[in-house]
Amino acid sequence: MAIIDMHHHLIEEEGYIDRLLVAMDRHGIERTALIGLGPLFRGIFVRGRPAAWVADNAAVEAAVAAHPDRFFGLGTIRPGVDSAERVDELATRGFRGLKFHIPVCRYDDECLFPLYDRALAQRLPCLFHTGIVSLPRPCPRERIASSNMSVIHLEAVAQAFPDLTLIAAHLGVQDCLTALTLVRLFPNIHADLSGSTPGWRANLSLEDWKRLLWFPQAPRKLLFGSDVHCAEIGANLELYRDIARAAAWDPEQCRRLFHDNAAGIFGLD
Repeated sequence: MAIIDMHHHLIEEEGYIDRLLVAMDRHGIERTALIGLGPLFRGIFVRGRPAAWVADNAAVEAAVAAHPDRFFGLGTIRPGVDSAERVDELATRGFRGLKFHIPVCRYDDECLFPLYDRALAQRLPCLFHTGIVSLPRPCPRERIASSNMSVIHLEAVAQAFPDLTLIAAHLGVQDCLTALTLVRLFPNIHADLSGSTPGWRANLSLEDWKRLLWFPQAPRKLLFGSDVHCAEIGANLELYRDIARAAAWDPEQCRRLFHDNAAGIFGLD
């Protein structure tokens, strides 16, 4: 079964793209969404020799241009800092979606609605970091607060923009039950289960997943995203597969999780 990884960060490591491509081939991943978080996350996930370049939108754009058949880009937006014009710019540059991260206010603050309005106009799906955030180094003047990224704040956004596709990254982490309730109740809210292995998912047993994924539309609303170093992708995939088995999903439902949902959302068919 071909796989789409819809949440992977470009890592500032020499030769990383080549190693990522090898890992993708090994694990049957046909396409990967690359995200560059920029200077505030300098050095995150690096295991090898650090690169001289910064993993930002420009670096993602270059990687996609070099391998357009394997990668697509999600442009990083910092809500409350970046303007609505940045959304138009990223669309013009060929990004297929947006990644919202470290906002200076809550995601549902109406001052951010022009960003969502432009994303809707440009037909760009929006991936939101939800849950706790940990930067590689302290940034005391950057007004970073995980409370701004609580998954419940997506409720008001989903209601104000019912035709905008929202994806809650990491299933809300500590608020995963709230995230699943939003995914169940709102047609335009989806989620990935990404994170380190096992990371936040260590708090949940396979019996918990069987209980949590009870609702019929769950296989149509969840997506595979890794959000790890390429060396950890295999372990992440196995954890997703364990979760799908616990939920007793059939091959068609698993294909939605690992491929079809992302292909439809990001127009990869």
